[in-house]
Amino acid sequence: MRPREFSADQCPGERLRDGGPLLEAWNGLRALLVPYFPESLFKYRIVQPRMTPQRWQEISAVAPMIGISWAGWTPGTDRGGRQFRGDASFPVFLLVKTVRPDDLILGTDKMPGAMGVAATAVHALNGRKIRGGTVRVRSVSNLESCDWINDRTAIVTMNVAVENLAFNERYLAADMPTLTRLEGTWTFTPGDGVVEDVVFDTESRSS
Repeated sequence: MRPREFSADQCPGERLRDGGPLLEAWNGLRALLVPYFPESLFKYRIVQPRMTPQRWQEISAVAPMIGISWAGWTPGTDRGGRQFRGDASFPVFLLVKTVRPDDLILGTDKMPGAMGVAATAVHALNGRKIRGGTVRVRSVSNLESCDWINDRTAIVTMNVAVENLAFNERYLAADMPTLTRLEGTWTFTPGDGVVEDVVFDTESRSS
């Protein structure tokens, strides 16, 4: 019988609960950005997968801002075996604001412009190695989020992927915890996440 490689306080269940390789990739991307966008000057925010214009206004209240989200984890062509391996997508948002709309692209002495933060982020991320995979910037746009903001704000949207992300050898070598052990890692109260029931009018949609 193979001995466990995790101590009692480092069981795989707790690592899985926190995101496993996805969390490691998230932290790796953030660590690459911070030296170029220091936290003393840039506000870092978690961007929800789907937000209303009102929520965007709340997030964009403080600029410049770096937002990170997670969009997906797509398996590669080699799907054999027990290991899940693929490209994980992490949208990155770079928000800047200026007094004059004409300054949004090039920036001012007090606020970087959209092109400046975009070029800096591409340099910081593309081709870098982090724990779990290689970072690739697959697209950069200054237009995707233009309907969410006013004409004195720019949000550069980046499609960033961590390629070939998988569970590392420590995950694979360790025995999976029992369901009871895994259940013990959850700390939320059932029902806390319920906001309200949504009733869909399927009849009107199908007509």
